[in-house]
Amino acid sequence: MVEYLLGNHLVEIGRLSEEQLEAVIAKMDAVRVKLGLLAVAERMMTIEQADEVNRFQATMDKRFGDIAVERGYLTEEQISNLLKKQGNTYLAFAQVLVDEKLLQLQDLEAVMDDFQQKNGFTKSDMEDLRSDDPDRIVPLFLPPEAMFFKDITGVLVRTMIRCIDRHVYIGKAEWKNELSVKESAFQKIAAFSAPVAGYKALETGLAEEDGGLAVIAAAYCGESLPLEKEDMLDAAGEFLNCVNGLYATSLSRGGIDSELLPPIFFEASSSLKDTAVLSVPVYARGKKAIFIIMGQE
Repeated sequence: MVEYLLGNHLVEIGRLSEEQLEAVIAKMDAVRVKLGLLAVAERMMTIEQADEVNRFQATMDKRFGDIAVERGYLTEEQISNLLKKQGNTYLAFAQVLVDEKLLQLQDLEAVMDDFQQKNGFTKSDMEDLRSDDPDRIVPLFLPPEAMFFKDITGVLVRTMIRCIDRHVYIGKAEWKNELSVKESAFQKIAAFSAPVAGYKALETGLAEEDGGLAVIAAAYCGESLPLEKEDMLDAAGEFLNCVNGLYATSLSRGGIDSELLPPIFFEASSSLKDTAVLSVPVYARGKKAIFIIMGQE
């Protein structure tokens, strides 16, 4: 996420063009190796073991390394060594900027200070950002009173990274008393068997904004753009069901059972009224969608 969060800031202040930013990220992709491939290359895992972990990862909200350790294929020390070989995203982004002579290292530090001030982040927040860990970054973009929703937002971001595009990122979330949305898919998580921070039910949604819903839908169903509206909404609903299912599974591990109701779809613009709505901008391949969370207390 950090490459776009910081990269977009560089574009906004005129230090990079959009074309240069995309070229930098493409170079990062050329050198970044997936953890499973690294483990096999280093002969720490077999191909069969890596494939097995990938299959598990497709059905649960966990990192490759966490699953590999649970299955007994890797140790924590081995994971740490592999992550060092894989490289930190912020450092890789900075390295490409310097190698391509787009910025000097001291310029980048000044840009980071400017980014920090613009967003009202603390030094600790900036360390969280540099980590490129969704669990540490997501809370930075939520209002303080919305921290209960960081878990399900984190599930969304991690699932998008795995299934849609590893360069996804989010914007500042906002509470709204009324929200107009375009084409959208919604699903209710209901019938909690135990109190969940005071909520009896949650409803989440994904709404089109600037082509983002179409990108998410096409990537998830493995199709090319453009999609027919009905196909886009069906795929978006399946993706939303996957996110909510992973969240419900995490609740069940804590002894809280819940029920997922079937997704519902809106093919035209609609307005959400008379309820508090958390609107979270999400970006995939440069296109924006809106992740929506509503809670019934």
